[in-house]
Amino acid sequence: MKNKEIDNIVDQVTGQIRNEQVDAATVSAAADRVWARVSVESDAGVMRAGAPADRIGGCADFQSLIPAYLSGELSEARSLLLVDHTHECIPCRKAMKHARESRTAVLQPGRPQKRKSSAYKLSPVVRRWGIAAALVIGVGLVALPLAQRFLFGSFEATVQAADGPVYAVADAQIRALNPGEKIRHGDTIRTAKDAHALVRLGDGSTIEMKDRSEFSVSQGFSGTTIHLDRGSVIVQAAKQKNHLFVDTGDALVSVTGTTFSVNAGTKGSRVSVITGEVHLTRSGTETILRAGEQATTSAAIETIPVKEEVSWSRDSARYEQVLALASLQTELNAVTRPGERHSTRLLDMMPANTVLYAALPNLSSAIAESHRIIEERIQQNPALRDWFQHGREPKGPAMNEAISAIKDFGQQLGDEIAVGAGMDDQGNPVGPIVLAELKNPADFHAFFDNEVRKLGGTARNAPAVQWIDNPDQTPDPTNSASKESGKQIYVWIDGDVLVAAPKIDQLRTIANNTTAAPFRSSGFHDRIAGVYRDGAGLVVAADLETIIAHTKGLRKIALGGDKHEQALNQLGVFNLKSFVLDQKDKDGKTNTRAVLSFSESSHGITSWLAPPAPMGSLEYISPDANLVAGFVVKDPKALVDDLLGVLNTVSPDLKNHLNQLQTDHGLDVRQDFAVPLGGEYAFAIDGPILPTPSWKLVFEVNDPAHLQQTFERVVAEVNKQLAKEGKNGLSLDKTDSGGRTFYTLRAAGFGMEVNYVFANGYMIAGPTRALVEQALAYHDSGTTLNHSPKFTAGLPPDGNANFSALVYHNLAPLVQPFAGTIAGSAKALPEEQQKAISARLLNLQPTLFYAYAFSDRIEFASNTEGGLFGLGPANLLGMPNAFELEHILGQGMRAQTQPNGQGKLSGEAEASKSDRAATESRQNDSLWKRRAFHTIWHARQYVAGRR
Repeated sequence: MKNKEIDNIVDQVTGQIRNEQVDAATVSAAADRVWARVSVESDAGVMRAGAPADRIGGCADFQSLIPAYLSGELSEARSLLLVDHTHECIPCRKAMKHARESRTAVLQPGRPQKRKSSAYKLSPVVRRWGIAAALVIGVGLVALPLAQRFLFGSFEATVQAADGPVYAVADAQIRALNPGEKIRHGDTIRTAKDAHALVRLGDGSTIEMKDRSEFSVSQGFSGTTIHLDRGSVIVQAAKQKNHLFVDTGDALVSVTGTTFSVNAGTKGSRVSVITGEVHLTRSGTETILRAGEQATTSAAIETIPVKEEVSWSRDSARYEQVLALASLQTELNAVTRPGERHSTRLLDMMPANTVLYAALPNLSSAIAESHRIIEERIQQNPALRDWFQHGREPKGPAMNEAISAIKDFGQQLGDEIAVGAGMDDQGNPVGPIVLAELKNPADFHAFFDNEVRKLGGTARNAPAVQWIDNPDQTPDPTNSASKESGKQIYVWIDGDVLVAAPKIDQLRTIANNTTAAPFRSSGFHDRIAGVYRDGAGLVVAADLETIIAHTKGLRKIALGGDKHEQALNQLGVFNLKSFVLDQKDKDGKTNTRAVLSFSESSHGITSWLAPPAPMGSLEYISPDANLVAGFVVKDPKALVDDLLGVLNTVSPDLKNHLNQLQTDHGLDVRQDFAVPLGGEYAFAIDGPILPTPSWKLVFEVNDPAHLQQTFERVVAEVNKQLAKEGKNGLSLDKTDSGGRTFYTLRAAGFGMEVNYVFANGYMIAGPTRALVEQALAYHDSGTTLNHSPKFTAGLPPDGNANFSALVYHNLAPLVQPFAGTIAGSAKALPEEQQKAISARLLNLQPTLFYAYAFSDRIEFASNTEGGLFGLGPANLLGMPNAFELEHILGQGMRAQTQPNGQGKLSGEAEASKSDRAATESRQNDSLWKRRAFHTIWHARQYVAGRR
C-alpha cells in the first residue's frame, strides 16, 4: 500500500472521529464508570504520590513522577525523561514495577464475577478509536529506528587493538573480531582467556578489556551506556555533551571525561577512579568518587589498592604514577599550615608613605613537613622515585640543606613576615622594607652568619648585609658607598623585631615612629586591619587612591595631555581607593577574598556591575559545563554611554564616524543594541570543543522584536555592500518548532554559523541548533548548573543569596584529550615533569570565583578546594609541576652558580633603549586616540562588508 493511500485512510478515520456526535447518555455512563473506579481505588488504599517535583534533581524526584505517569497526567517531555531514566536506574525501575503492580491489584475486582453471556458489540466510536490507535502504533514502530538514528547518532565502535581472541556474540551467532574491525549494533563483545582488547567508541572514549570480560553498548537520550555483564574494563571517557554510563546490574556509574575501572563479578562490583570524578549509584544512593578512591557494591568484596586493580592494563605503569601523584597531593593538602592571625604589630610599624603592603605567614614548618613527606614517598614508591629522579638536576647546594635552612630560619621568626613599599610626592617608588618578629633576638645575628657560612657564603651578585646597632647614630654612606647602595641591605634589630631595608633613612623612620604615626590613622591602614580582625592568611594590599594621585605627572608624560585624565575620570578610575586581598586555608579549601573599594559609583567601571541579583541565564547551562561566566549590570544603556563618552573625549572625530555609521546604515549602537537588552549575561563552554567548540551565550532581552529587527538590518546592510563587490553574503533563516522560532545566521565565506532563539525573556545562542535546543531542555527539566554538586560545593556560606558576577570552571574533562600536548609544549622541562603537568591537568578541581557589588566596594572571592584555577597549597609546597617550590628554589640556587649572562642582558638593554626612544618619539600621537580610531574604523569596514 502506498504512503499516500495510508495518509488518506488516516485522514478519513481521524475526521470521522472528530465529527462523531456522542449522546449525553453515553457521556454520563462513562463519567459514572470513572467515579466508580476512583472510589474503588480510594477504598483499596492505593498509594497516592505527592505533588510531582518541580525540578528533577535525583531519584527521589523521578519517583515522585511515577503516579502521574501511570495515570497519564504527566507531560510528554517529563514522561520521556522518566522512561529513559528507569531504563538506566535500577532502584527507579523497581519503584516503577512496584507502582504498576499495586495499581493492577487495586483495579482487579475483589472476587471473580461470572462472565455475562449476553453478546456485546463495539460501538462505532470505540472501533474508530481502535483503528486510529493501531495506525499510530504502526507508524511509531516504523519511525522508532529512524528517530533513534537521528536523535542519538549512528552507533560506532571499533576494535582498536587485540591481544588474543576477541569475539562478537549476537543471539546464537558468534564471530571473531580483528583489530580495525567495526562492531555491529547489538553485538556483545567478549574476550577469551588470557586475551585483552581495546575498543574505541565513536565519541573518542576507549574501553580496555581484561580477559574473560563481556559487555555491550547502547545509546539513549542521556548518553551512551556500557552494559558490563562480567569481567574488568578500564574506561577513558571522552568529553561529550551527554554522560557515559557503565551498568553492571547492581550499580550504575556516570561520568564525563574521566578514567576509571569497573570490575563486575559473581559477588558484586568494584569501581575505582584513576583520574577525574565518578558518580556511583547503588541501592538508590549516589556516591561521588575521586582520583584514587574505590567503592564496592557488596560487603563480601574488599577494597584493594587501585594500582593493583588496574595492574593488568598495558598502561599500568602510567596509571601507577598518576595515582601516586594524586595520593601525594592529598597528603600535602593535609599538612598543618599556619592558623589565622587576628592581630599584628608589624602593620602599625610601617612608614607613613606605605602604598603597598604584603604579609606572609611563617610557612617554614609546613614547607619542611611537605618536603619530608615527599622524600618518604619517593623512597617508598618506585614510580615517584623514577619521576623525581628524572625531574631533578642537582646543582649548587643540596635541596635538603636548603629546606633545612628554611626550617631553621622559620624557627627563629614569629608568625608572619611583613613587607611594605612606599611612594614619594613625585610618584617615585621607595625601596621595600621588611619586618619580622624574632623569637630569640639576642642570638639571631650569630645564627644568621652561621647559616650563611653553611650555605657557602654570600653569592657574587647578592647584596651585602650590614648590621646596624642604632640607625640614628649610624652615619650616612660615603659617596663611593652611595653608588653601591643598590647592593647594600641594612639590618637592625629593634627589640624583638627584625627591620631590613636598602636605605639607612628607612630604618631611621621606623626608629622614630611614635604612637601617633600618620600611617596608623590612615584609611588604608584601617582596611588592612579589618582583614586581621576577620582572621588573616596571605595578605596583599595597595593604596590605589595615593598611587593615582601621586602619579598624575607621570601619566601626563606617558599619555600626553589632559584629555586622557578626563577619560580616566569618566571611566571611574579616580574613584578607586584600595585593593586588599586575603588568602587562607580552611576546612580543606583555599579561601580567597579581595575587596576593591571606591569613593562613588555614579559613573564608570565601578558603577557597571549591579548588586547581587538572580541569574536566570544559568538555568540554560548544563551541570557538566567546563567554563561559565555570568554577570548582571545595572543599566546597559549607561554602560554604553560611558564607553562612548570616553571615546568621544579621547578623539572627538570618533563621534562623527559613529554618526556617519547611523546615517549611512541606520544603526544606532545605543538604541538598537543596548536598549533592547536586559541586565543579565552568561557565557559558557558547555560540551565538546571538537570538531566545533560548544560555546553558549545567554542574554536577557527585554525587547526581542527590536533586537531581531536590528540583526536583520545588519544582515541586509552587510549583504548590500558584499553584493556590490561580487561576494557571497550572509543568510538569516528561521524555522518554527514547538511554538518557538529558531534563527540560523550563516556566513558561507567564513564557514561560520550562529543559531539562536528567544525564550522566556532570554536570547540563547550557540554554534548549532542542537546545542540551543539542549539548553532549552536543561531549563525545562531543571537539570542545570545551579543544581550541580560540583557547582554547589563552591558556594560560600555568607548572607548573600545571589551574585553580581561569577566565573566557574571544571577544566579537567575539557583538557583531558589535550593534556599530553599541553605538557609536551613545555619542552624546556624534563619528560617526566611534562608527564607531571599532564597528570595535574587531569586532576584540576572545579572552582567557583564570584563577586558582590555594593555602593562603595566590590568583593571578589573563591571558596573552592585547590584554590582558584587549582593554585592551592599543594602547588606551592612541593608538587612536581610548573609551580613546584623545590623547582623554584633549585632554579634560584643554580642561578648563583651560573655566569651572570651580562652579554645577553646588555643586548636586551640596548633593545629596550631603542624601544623607549621609538615610543617617546610617538608620544605626541595619542595611544588611546589611535587605538580607539582603529577600533571604529574596523567596525565601519565590517558593517560595510569590506572585511
